[in-house]
Amino acid sequence: MMRSEFIFLLTSVAVILADDIIVLNQGSVKGHRLTTRKGGEIFAFQGIPYANPPVGELRFQPPQAKEPWSGVLDATKEAPVCVQRGIYPGDNEIRGQEDCLYLNVYTPRMPDSTLGVVPLDVMFWIHGGGWFNGSGNTDFYGPQYLLDKDIILVTINYRLGTIGFISTEDAACPGNNGMKDQVAALRWVRDNIAAFGGNPSSVTIFGESAGGASVHYHMLSPASKGLFHRAISQSGNALGVWAFTPKGRPKYLAEKVADLFDCPAQPSTELISCLRKQDSYKLFKAELSISVRCKREREGNRGPGKRP
Repeated sequence: MMRSEFIFLLTSVAVILADDIIVLNQGSVKGHRLTTRKGGEIFAFQGIPYANPPVGELRFQPPQAKEPWSGVLDATKEAPVCVQRGIYPGDNEIRGQEDCLYLNVYTPRMPDSTLGVVPLDVMFWIHGGGWFNGSGNTDFYGPQYLLDKDIILVTINYRLGTIGFISTEDAACPGNNGMKDQVAALRWVRDNIAAFGGNPSSVTIFGESAGGASVHYHMLSPASKGLFHRAISQSGNALGVWAFTPKGRPKYLAEKVADLFDCPAQPSTELISCLRKQDSYKLFKAELSISVRCKREREGNRGPGKRP
């Protein structure tokens, strides 16, 4: 009897390994395999939702926890990027989707093959792009280099531009939702990364440019406390003049955007309600047309999760 149970257990593990399926708190995900630059095999789980789609009434609101799903989620393809302009100078074509709060997990080994093995350290990448463009997808930030080492890599998408950072500087829209998306993704890592064989007590956040400044803001913000343990800020920090907007400026810019859509400037609740009804691409184009730089405020609303 014991022998048959042992054989069944081995068979079950083999099936899980063959299907590359991980069971998370919200449901199961099925990944696929990639090859590192040195020819090693890694397991990729792409397009995993870490929050509910921030659309409709959830536009301009903090991220909401992702609801559970049934069945097995196909995590073999990257999710769409968040609404943004082109990466290269002069490319102002708008692309992406509002339903974009997804992340990718890359690991050199499946958890079922690591029984008794020390969990892997986690590296959490925050992309740059001036908070106007970029993503955690493999177009620019593939896992093939880092995953030759024994780490788990997590990359994320977060809301950008007007959609991610507009603020009326009051309760109607405190702002910094793109930063709050990053915090939500860090909470997801804390709650789920062990299922991939990762160590939730050993998370390093790192990023470049706007991602580097984001890292610095997380170091300063109480909203991020305890969600990471090391930080690497590359080519960006919260003290750069481009990395924050002085108090009063975000509200002014929000009113300028509202004016382009014939939305009322006051009260703030009506301004936000009106902008929620506008096309996302037109919103982003409006921001570009008035050179809006909806970034973090140095005073009153500093860092993710802080409110005036």
